Amino acid sequence: MINLFGYRVSWAQLAWFGHRASGLGVLLFLFLHIVETSTVLLGPEVYDLTQTFYKNLPAKIGEVLLMAALVYHSLNGLRVIVMDFWPSTTVYYRPLTYGVIAATVVAMVPLGAIILTPYLPWG
Repeated sequence: MINLFGYRVSWAQLAWFGHRASGLGVLLFLFLHIVETSTVLLGPEVYDLTQTFYKNLPAKIGEVLLMAALVYHSLNGLRVIVMDFWPSTTVYYRPLTYGVIAATVVAMVPLGAIILTPYLPWG
């Protein structure tokens, strides 16, 4: 149990919240992506203007957060599927949750480096 803002929160609750939050984040990105892509209907100047937004550091940090949400959501979804299809694995929910978090961090190190390197002083 973790004491968070005066409430006792379990790892299962944190995994559930992280899964929902990452899913909503990806859904928000998909909506914004559809809106941004539809600007091509307004002409090449408008579309090119929206594309310049994605070439700055805050947008690249948003890309890293999007990648983290995608990686976590997919790995945690696989964990949920495994626990649903093989109920005997539910006794391992905490190590599996730690594994999902660790795999997300390990995957995000090279992904974040690839995305952010051009914006770093040595890039």
